[in-house]
Amino acid sequence: MKEFIEYLTRQIDAGRDDIMALEKDGRQDDADFAKVRTNIYEVCRTVTNALKDRPNAGAGAVKAQLERFRTAWQAALDKAREHGDARNIVVEETKLAALADVAAHFPEADR
Repeated sequence: MKEFIEYLTRQIDAGRDDIMALEKDGRQDDADFAKVRTNIYEVCRTVTNALKDRPNAGAGAVKAQLERFRTAWQAALDKAREHGDARNIVVEETKLAALADVAAHFPEADR
């Protein structure tokens, strides 16, 4: 789990750098989506840190929480599409893409 948390931390740091660079360039919309993506890594790191050493929780609980996030954000994407809400469609797609990356880096031995 240590390597997974380190990966999340690197993604957070890179995201913060991207946000600053985009804001400096006056690209606020792009910076806002970078903030969404970075926030997902932060949420996943917080959840992982909270559950990884908890008795009767651990990696299985982290994986279950990631799946709950995916389900909720997919439902929000479906609703945004239903209402033709372009901005929220992109926000939810951004969240799901970041979550897919997180899941792809989740430790194999713990799956």
